[in-house]
Amino acid sequence: MTRITYRMQAANSTRRVKKGPDGPSNYGLNAELENFLNINASEAYKRPWHRLERGLRLNRIRSFVEAEKSRLMLSEDDTEYLKTKIEKALEKKLLNSKTCVVYDQEKEEIQEIKGLIYHKTADGRMLSSIVDKKLGTTFRRKKDLPETASQKQNMKSDEASNEGQN
Repeated sequence: MTRITYRMQAANSTRRVKKGPDGPSNYGLNAELENFLNINASEAYKRPWHRLERGLRLNRIRSFVEAEKSRLMLSEDDTEYLKTKIEKALEKKLLNSKTCVVYDQEKEEIQEIKGLIYHKTADGRMLSSIVDKKLGTTFRRKKDLPETASQKQNMKSDEASNEGQN
């Protein structure tokens, strides 16, 4: 118990608080560290799309949705629908690769989201959807695996039945 009390007293005695005209303020503001953080924060959006953190991506998506709202003259409901569609696609990791999103690092904005399609409904609403990537198919043959005895027997019986029909 005395150790805990001693540690608490030691921790409280090392805090230095400067009392100024505006009230108490902390010593130890490091101007160099603050400058470093400001520089890194301003250059955070200069990275490629696939290197941006999730929060930064969400910020760029929101600004993209606002640009699309003004470009396509979307209503508030349509804008919200578009935003949720894109955010769900981000959660499903459909927008993680650099080929899915055309991102301009100099302007720090999304130019295009590949697979984003707009549909105009009969009542005038503009709905949007994101087409998933289709898996590519290859035309390679599988290696011939050694046949089991039962497979050989089935093939012989199939051949025999085919000959009997001819």
